[in-house]
Amino acid sequence: MLWGVSQAELERQLRAAVDNPNLPLSSLAVAVIKGGELAYINAFGHRRFDPDLPANLDSRYRVASISKLVMSLGVMKLWEGGQLELDRDVGDYLGFPLRNPAFPEAPITARMLLNHTGSLRDGNLYSIPTPYTLRDFFLPEGRFYNSAEHFEAAHPPGAFFCYTNLSFGVLGTVIERVTGRRFDLYMEDEILRPLGIGGGYNITRLPEADNLATLYRKLEGDTWNPAGAWQPQVDDWGGQPPTHIRLQNPDVGGDPRVSVDLEGYVIGSNATFFSPQGGLRASVKELVKVAQLFLNRGAGLLRPETLEAMLAEEWTYDGGNGDTHSGLMRSWGLSVQRFLGVKDAEGGDLLADRGGLPLYYGHLGDAYGLLSCLAFDPKHRNALIYIVGGVGNDPFAVRGGYSRFTPPEEAVLTALYGLL
Repeated sequence: MLWGVSQAELERQLRAAVDNPNLPLSSLAVAVIKGGELAYINAFGHRRFDPDLPANLDSRYRVASISKLVMSLGVMKLWEGGQLELDRDVGDYLGFPLRNPAFPEAPITARMLLNHTGSLRDGNLYSIPTPYTLRDFFLPEGRFYNSAEHFEAAHPPGAFFCYTNLSFGVLGTVIERVTGRRFDLYMEDEILRPLGIGGGYNITRLPEADNLATLYRKLEGDTWNPAGAWQPQVDDWGGQPPTHIRLQNPDVGGDPRVSVDLEGYVIGSNATFFSPQGGLRASVKELVKVAQLFLNRGAGLLRPETLEAMLAEEWTYDGGNGDTHSGLMRSWGLSVQRFLGVKDAEGGDLLADRGGLPLYYGHLGDAYGLLSCLAFDPKHRNALIYIVGGVGNDPFAVRGGYSRFTPPEEAVLTALYGLL
């Protein structure tokens, strides 16, 4: 028995979620931490279908926006060391003025970018290849400049929450400007490897390429078919070592065949192609290490007060001060979602359909068929982690039963929360 739920019953529920004929999942990796200790970890389904290979605990996924949470650890390490000020104009670091043209006198700060109030918007692109630079996004003469797409005209910086991917490409470039080091290498050296994480933000540097999970959908053109074949969406390298970085804008389009020339890259000019917002490849075992960092108050990598600053309330929805992402996002810290346990007409951010839930923190992910969650409760030292490697039908076509999570996510969360 595991905390009152038998392992057999838990695995029955998880396999039922994977094998749901209406909403099948290509793979599922899960972990539960109880009282600071790993209580359960497992993987189901397939990391790849051609050839047919099972998912395992070391299979690395493109974990989508959980990447933001991990990347923010790199930002906060620089803040902790006095190399970066959260409330300083980021233009001072970038070497050019980053200004919302509707509010030209208002500075945009790293704090605002981390808490999604910086007034930036994703537009048609938020990742661009070499040799283009961030100036091509934000200065009028730039190749990709479009003030109507990349800036919020109705609210000044710091005033309105809107979840934005582009902000993290900016922050990745700030990291390079401050350190003089390439973003992917800085994250490996300062955060990932010290945590014991072998994955990273540069797919060409991944060890054990054969265990890289392909992300899937049962989607052909615009048509979903849960009885059809799994269609690879990203990281379909056939078990061979990835040879180049592909440009990725999963939420807004973009040509996945565009690649990046690292040899000629000028450090500090454009870290967006590393996908700081979503491009981390990591396994469920490695996400456990991220959760334990928070549960163990920094684990010697960051000071406890640094983590406390990340978790502290930066924004909470008051009915009109932000876009709640269809009711799912109600409160935010520094690149950390605060799950308040709200349940209302919009759906809410409730992690389990029961009362008395403690405050959870963490991050969600959604891209290319992948759905992911890392949620942790520092008070009781508990955490829930899942990675869905692909969906066989539109998970957003049917609302969840108790929240704005998708039905397969609710099924997994309900099963995992049974251990707590």
